[in-house]
Amino acid sequence: MAPGLVCSSHTISGVMPGGPVAARHPFRARVEACAAAGYDGMCLHIRDYAECRAAGWTDADLRRVLDDNGITHVGLEFLTGWDHGTAPLEDTAWRAAEALGARYLNVGAGGETPSRAGFAALCARAAAHDLPIALEIVPWTGVPDLPTALALIDGIDSAGLVIDCWHVFRGGIALDDLARIPAHRILGIQINDAAATPVAPLPKDTLNRRLPGQGDFDLTGFLRALAGTGTDGPISVEVISPDLAAMDVDVAATTTAKAARAAISRAR
Repeated sequence: MAPGLVCSSHTISGVMPGGPVAARHPFRARVEACAAAGYDGMCLHIRDYAECRAAGWTDADLRRVLDDNGITHVGLEFLTGWDHGTAPLEDTAWRAAEALGARYLNVGAGGETPSRAGFAALCARAAAHDLPIALEIVPWTGVPDLPTALALIDGIDSAGLVIDCWHVFRGGIALDDLARIPAHRILGIQINDAAATPVAPLPKDTLNRRLPGQGDFDLTGFLRALAGTGTDGPISVEVISPDLAAMDVDVAATTTAKAARAAISRAR
């Protein structure tokens, strides 16, 4: 088994992003399915936490289910809107991070390049909760490339990056450039796969991802480039796909974990 394997919220939710609920499968069922499949970490969506609390779960209940199933690495995703002031779900994010013991909060920008001051202010608010901020590069946003992302996090000790192979390959980021990222700035790595050519505009194409190893991405080169930085953090599986969302929770967990382990093994 590949050490440090994390399941993204979209991989196991049973729904497509942007729908009326954050997850179709119950929280306990998702955690137990991930543990049985060999995942030792999960990234949970902020909306997911809010919906669980509204359904009657306490913070202690949620944490107990994670702990009982050996889920030792918890990430929190995905905060937007912070580049125009305090984000609508920010307070919920802080509560979720403290309740679940999240190691970082994954954030993304809107359509314009965020101000350095605005990003620094977000990191300062997160630091009050001992929570690192992991900025994700997304080609159609205001943080479309590595230079922009590195410039924003420069000088902020509690900030780093989430490197998603989908955004790397669709955004034309060179693997040699990945290899030059300081290891301590890599807070998260996400893998998946896709066809060589987009099947739709990128915001829609990203909803048609494939399992690692079932597309045309150079995942071996991607993983080796990041390994060359010296980073030793966990690898997250983030597959967004209607076919995956339609699967039973146990099948989704075992299918994605198996594909990810095979891809990681090939890279090693």
